[in-house]
Amino acid sequence: MSFNPVDVLLDLDGDLLTGIICALAFIEEMGVPVPFAPGDILLITGGIAIASGTVQATAFVPAVVLASIAGALVGREIFALIGRAALLRAADALRFRHAVDRAAGMVQQQGWRAILIGRLIPGLRIHTTQVAGAARLPRRSFAAGLVPAVLIYVAVFTGLGFAFGLPVIDFFHRAERRLFVIIVSALLVAAFLVSLRFLARRGAFATLQPIVIGVPREMADTLERRLGRHGAAGVRWREFPLVRRVVAAAIDVTLIVGATLFLVTLVANFADTDVVFDPPGLAALAFLTLVYRIGMEWRFGMTLGKAVMGLRVYGTAGPQAHWWQIVARNLFAVIIVLWPIDAVLMFRSRIRQRIGDQISRTLIRRVA
Repeated sequence: MSFNPVDVLLDLDGDLLTGIICALAFIEEMGVPVPFAPGDILLITGGIAIASGTVQATAFVPAVVLASIAGALVGREIFALIGRAALLRAADALRFRHAVDRAAGMVQQQGWRAILIGRLIPGLRIHTTQVAGAARLPRRSFAAGLVPAVLIYVAVFTGLGFAFGLPVIDFFHRAERRLFVIIVSALLVAAFLVSLRFLARRGAFATLQPIVIGVPREMADTLERRLGRHGAAGVRWREFPLVRRVVAAAIDVTLIVGATLFLVTLVANFADTDVVFDPPGLAALAFLTLVYRIGMEWRFGMTLGKAVMGLRVYGTAGPQAHWWQIVARNLFAVIIVLWPIDAVLMFRSRIRQRIGDQISRTLIRRVA
């Protein structure tokens, strides 16, 4: 049988339970991790105890509020004395000194507002206190943001425990485990992308460029030449290639579907792959498609697929499409019922415009 600290706490006498929760809250607010009993779980446990009559709300809530405030104030003083030097040494060693300085500057500029907001964001509550101490934020400003944040935090999680009981604790345990997996996966993906960028800057992929880029483009152009006039495009296929555009779309679809499969199964459950084909999974696919296409075309004028195939989005009134044109053309791109019409239009049109391109007045042209 696994050890469950919540069950142990709920078996305690009311005064003892209040004292232990206050002590653990004080320790955590000082900056000492309490992984077996995080603050939100402690407050939910207190709410359950209030609902069961084990403790009195008039005694528990003020006690835990005072303990949390006192612990945060002590933590602020600790990091004001020794935290800044230790934090900056770690930042220099790990090369995130600029990020630390910027965070400290934000706390100093925003004052109590930064403390209030930071302590209400999951995962930043304790770190906000640490940064405030390292930045030597004035005590009055720190307290001005700390007190209302603690009141809101205690009220929300104690209220959840009082209203919903043990199922809320089970939910938070599952959410914390899932969040840990998501964070680790995101870090691995980020490390992979940073490694690729590091190798690319040093020319490690120079020998692969003719294969990765040149071969797909040449194959697409060869196939395009064999299509004859292919509609009304005539000899303009070099400027507005159809096959390159189809291959670029296939590359983008593969990337987006792969990312959606990974994210949806990660959030839901790796064993439950059917969720990808449910309405939430399809909605996530459409959302990620829009975020990817709009973001890439807005920032770079092309998606990864278009970059590989040497294509770019142009505005009919100029070389750079406006943001509203990028948004409009991609909103129509995810409407499935328009795809057959788009296919006919792209094949027959001299400049390969589908419905979204015509409405947004954009062109997909070959990069010189």
